[in-house]
Amino acid sequence: MTEFDAEVRGAIEVIERYVSTGDNETSLADYVDELDETNLFGYFDEHPDEAITLVGELEAYFENGDLPTTDEIKTEQGPFPPHTDPNWMVEQADASIVRPKEESDDEEEGAIDLEANSVDLIVTSPPYWKKRDYGTQDQLGQESTPNEYIENLIDALEHWKTFLRPTGSIFLNIGDTYKNKSLTGIPGRFAKAAQDAGWTIRNEITWAKDNGIPSSAKDRLVPRHEPIYHLVLDKDEYYYDLHGYSNLYGNGSNPGDVWRISHDRNTGGHLAPFPSDLVQRAITLACPPTVCTNCGSPRRRIRKRGLTNLNTDRPQARRALEIYEESDELTLNHIRAIQATGISDVGKAQEFQSGAGNNDEDVQKYAKEAKDILGGYFREFTFPQWTTAGWTECDCDEPTLERGRVFDPFAGSGTTIQVALSLGYHGFGTDLDTSNIDQDQSLTTYSK
Repeated sequence: MTEFDAEVRGAIEVIERYVSTGDNETSLADYVDELDETNLFGYFDEHPDEAITLVGELEAYFENGDLPTTDEIKTEQGPFPPHTDPNWMVEQADASIVRPKEESDDEEEGAIDLEANSVDLIVTSPPYWKKRDYGTQDQLGQESTPNEYIENLIDALEHWKTFLRPTGSIFLNIGDTYKNKSLTGIPGRFAKAAQDAGWTIRNEITWAKDNGIPSSAKDRLVPRHEPIYHLVLDKDEYYYDLHGYSNLYGNGSNPGDVWRISHDRNTGGHLAPFPSDLVQRAITLACPPTVCTNCGSPRRRIRKRGLTNLNTDRPQARRALEIYEESDELTLNHIRAIQATGISDVGKAQEFQSGAGNNDEDVQKYAKEAKDILGGYFREFTFPQWTTAGWTECDCDEPTLERGRVFDPFAGSGTTIQVALSLGYHGFGTDLDTSNIDQDQSLTTYSK
């Protein structure tokens, strides 16, 4: 069969389930080079029910959902330091032994042009155990036992730690492997070993694959999910922008730890790429747009609770805003009073207003007037959305500001670096085989 990327192969396998059933002897493997459309479409013409089902399956297979655009993500993520441009580099190196050249002999194996304490986010998908042989010497994933594989992966994490800032994070996608018809429990083994090595696991995110590659297995369910572990070194200081992420992916509320992400349709020539949306989510959550290279402090979002910026996805909130905007009597003082008193109308006004030296009787008066006009929609103004009031500054007298940097030790086809650059961040990657990265087209497109 002609070489196809994973998405095309998957789609062919979906179609082949239908054209290879019953009395029909058609197989798409016979028509890869010259597809006999008369035969194929003739079959579906004779089996309209199967044609309808096929269309539904293929639509689900390629469905990525209503995802934020690159421009929407860039608008939400915050400003980059002025007079700076994103840059990128991919080096051929063994991810398991990488080390900064500045701290080693340039000829030492694994020495790369990446400084210590210079990475804000690592997003990567190491080769899965015993899944694919990439044909390169010293590759991870071909160890004789699961335990040996996990030991090598934890050793690699120790090397990556050198490059990671204390405020940095790692998002690591890892899959399981069947051996002797049983799952080997690779993700669980990794999580336990990472904890024993001193890493904090902030989340085990479930990547739900709506368009996973079909399987020929007849005695088990097809795997449609994989874990993504969010690892940090400092559980109190790591950078995290849940506000921006929630606005993009959760309509302002925490959207949870299940990521429904389909594979990208164009996966290029690499055997196992992961989707760009996975990288976008990780960057949105955990990579600061601006970092001071003097002290290593990222600029963090400063939030404040708004007054009338309600979640208009809710019809009750839209109606509450309509009443407020149409009223000649309601003012912002009424809205402040609503938020001071809360839903119960008592207690909070006295606690907050009297303590601040304000006239709690006026607050109660404003709140009562607001409730008389708003009725049951009064409560909607107790849930305003948070807004961005600005970004923190570090204490350096002369801060040196730089864009956040994303690193993928198993760069593969360059998805992580491409996404980082498209969003305005620095991108760096290593791989034993860099032939999958077309540096003249794939990446330089984003280096502007």
